[in-house]
Amino acid sequence: MLLSPSSTLRAIEGSRTFKVTSTGNKEASGRLIVFLISESSSKLKSAKPVDGPFWDDPQPIFGTDAILAPGQSITLDDRSDCFPICPSQLPPGLYRAQARLDTTRANSSWKREPTNRSSEVVRFEVKETAESQVVELVLNQVVGEKPLKQVDGVEWFEVRSDLLSKFRGLEVMLRAGVVFPKNYNASKKYPAIFEVPGFGGDHSEAASRGAPSRNADSIALSQASFRIVLDPEGPNGHTLFVDSANNGPCGQALTQELITSLEAKYPMIGQSTARVLKGHSSGGWSTLWLATQYPNTFGATWSSAPDPVDFRRFQKVNIYDQPNFYLDADGKDLPSLRSKDQVQMTIRQESRGEDVLGPDNTSAQQWDSWFAAFGPRNAAGNPMALFDPETGTIDRQVAESYRPFDLREMVRKSPETYLPIFRNNIRLICGTEDSFYLNEAVALLDSELQQLGRQPSDKGYVKLVPGDHGSVFASEAMRAIPKEILDHFKAYGHVVDGTP
Repeated sequence: MLLSPSSTLRAIEGSRTFKVTSTGNKEASGRLIVFLISESSSKLKSAKPVDGPFWDDPQPIFGTDAILAPGQSITLDDRSDCFPICPSQLPPGLYRAQARLDTTRANSSWKREPTNRSSEVVRFEVKETAESQVVELVLNQVVGEKPLKQVDGVEWFEVRSDLLSKFRGLEVMLRAGVVFPKNYNASKKYPAIFEVPGFGGDHSEAASRGAPSRNADSIALSQASFRIVLDPEGPNGHTLFVDSANNGPCGQALTQELITSLEAKYPMIGQSTARVLKGHSSGGWSTLWLATQYPNTFGATWSSAPDPVDFRRFQKVNIYDQPNFYLDADGKDLPSLRSKDQVQMTIRQESRGEDVLGPDNTSAQQWDSWFAAFGPRNAAGNPMALFDPETGTIDRQVAESYRPFDLREMVRKSPETYLPIFRNNIRLICGTEDSFYLNEAVALLDSELQQLGRQPSDKGYVKLVPGDHGSVFASEAMRAIPKEILDHFKAYGHVVDGTP
């Protein structure tokens, strides 16, 4: 419901409500959300409510669309969007509350969107006795512009994207963090590693990429190549660098505009064999996509724990055959996150939390970002949902529209095109206990590749190794990546004895 500047929801008598008041001298509009944390949560003792939703310990959130004039208040109650419970259903106990007004839709992180507002933390108690209660929150904090950290050996680069600016009808900048080779020599030309951050990350991660390393291969690689950390963010979250109906021509913008501009400014070797990709999680999927779609641009990729590479295991769901995204064949809720054998969160919990953050698939969080990357637009111009947000029923027509982005199906249908790329250019690693069950799709892709004729002598590989989504980094396979990239550059003559 969209509220006019003069409207205030009347509190339900005998209920619990959250009164949120605006400050400043300008009208503000957007998505208003109240976040809670129960003081009984041992996992979230030091967390701020506004940093929710919390994957491994879901807490109550309430939301509504709002227009707030200076000094105006709006009340959220049981008639607001709620998950997993509404205000009147809060069990007795102590809570921390915080409000947020998302005024800008440009990024998966509200902290990177200037003009967004938030309140300070307010503590309150829900008592055993039924009584009316009003918790007051004031939006007195505003997100400002945050300059990128200046780090020796790192430059911040941006260029206007004509392609995306035309598609979105506003100014769109392509951004990257450029990490220079150690002992950089401007008279030499260097190969480059293009790194795609995982969900929630952006080019600012380049600030940490130049940190000293004790690994000899990592040191040699840092001396021999540029490292380019890309910005995958957009209004719908991580774009995965696909050309999509919702995000626009992101892959084209990267390959035709950003890389061209980077190589015009910096002494990089403008050959596919001198451009390699690296990424984890959503970054892992992005690099697989870029390696298969732009083999004349990128010569190889090292991808780990990618988002689903076979949509017969979209985490735990076969989107083509199963009727419901929330439930298994026995009617039990399907998990989305695990820690070892313990389920931390269900798909329903994650998806319904996103609906409170941004209704009609506008939260820019994980599920909505996949809807935007793989699916069509709906009548309102937002990403069309793959499944009904309340019931979990899968939309068969939308599911079929995902097929062009299904990497396993792609190689199965066109092995003459894609099998050589997988055999020669793609290195893929995933933990067998991946926290988001992504190993299941990787195993299916690996099986398909083996059936199509992969050979032990292939440069490319798929490795399923012990570890979850994070601990896989400690595996021998992941630790070997710097040497493998260095050997790749040496094989094509881009590096000799550790130097360009």
